Amino acid sequence: MKHTVISLFTGMGGMDVGFAEDVVVHKNSVKEDFIDCDACTPNFVKLKRLPFEIVLQNDILPAAKRIAELNSWDHNYQLKDINELLKEEYPFPSADVVIGGFPCQDFSHSGKRKGFESNRGTLYQSYVEVIKRVKPLVFVAENVNGLLTMQGNPIQTIINDFSEAGYQVKYQLMKCEEFGIPQTRWRVIIIGVRSDKASTLSEGWNIIDENIIKCNIRNYFQHLQEPDITNDPAQTVYSKAKRLEKGQGQREIILDECAPTMRAEHHGNIEFRRILNGKNNEPLLSERRLTVRESSLIQTFPPTCVLTEPDGKPTSKAYKPIGNAVPPLLGYLIARKVLSIINQNSQEV
Repeated sequence: MKHTVISLFTGMGGMDVGFAEDVVVHKNSVKEDFIDCDACTPNFVKLKRLPFEIVLQNDILPAAKRIAELNSWDHNYQLKDINELLKEEYPFPSADVVIGGFPCQDFSHSGKRKGFESNRGTLYQSYVEVIKRVKPLVFVAENVNGLLTMQGNPIQTIINDFSEAGYQVKYQLMKCEEFGIPQTRWRVIIIGVRSDKASTLSEGWNIIDENIIKCNIRNYFQHLQEPDITNDPAQTVYSKAKRLEKGQGQREIILDECAPTMRAEHHGNIEFRRILNGKNNEPLLSERRLTVRESSLIQTFPPTCVLTEPDGKPTSKAYKPIGNAVPPLLGYLIARKVLSIINQNSQEV
């Protein structure tokens, strides 16, 4: 039996992949009991598929939907503003779970931090409205850790609004680099369980603590060839923006560490990668910004996912949906927690 899922603010489908598609990561990113089989790329493995089915997706970014389509991750994908769907009384299908990362830029430390003063900052209220209409057993909302540090305590406002919709709600700060994801990405994971199913929840029922493991970037990049010799179209595409003296996106990634956060609002200033010849670290063979493929691998998207059009036309439009996405491995860990909550309720019936 598969549990049905509605995905809001879907983007290219990072969390959706974690719930309902094949998650493929480096073997050093996960514990052995997560693994189903080896993948086609050396040292990558496919994880055990989880029993979820996506019945609706929604976002407004055409480039994100296109990537989902190219990878067959699209399922009843509605490319329309969520507020428009609500005004039109869109017939949302019934679902056991609703998931989504509502827009985070106005809560981010790297943004202007307008919070609830912006239209994007109040889009979580549309999420709440969908919850009221669908009444799922469980919902998951993902956002930046800036929710925890802004003046006015926005996290409590958000939790109160979800609670008033009839849910027991808790949150957890997850540091992706501690969970096998090669990236210092900190995210707040809000999970709610419908109040009529929450009476027997134990203390800390929302805490995701599986797969405490670290994996560096080198593991994810070892199989890659340089853009001038590769047959992978996504590995040939990278921003040509010049390096600046300061500002975001001017850092050089260190292969034996985790990458900085992959951002959506980089405007071409994606981080740098330096390629050396391996002899006393000299001479410098090349210096360039991260490719689209490298950025997606840092986010734990499958190494064979399609990020360019079939004609191979170079484009950097994939950077934004990649940076916006929930890493599929993070989505997978969240999905395992949701499944345990659902199973607990099934045993009690």
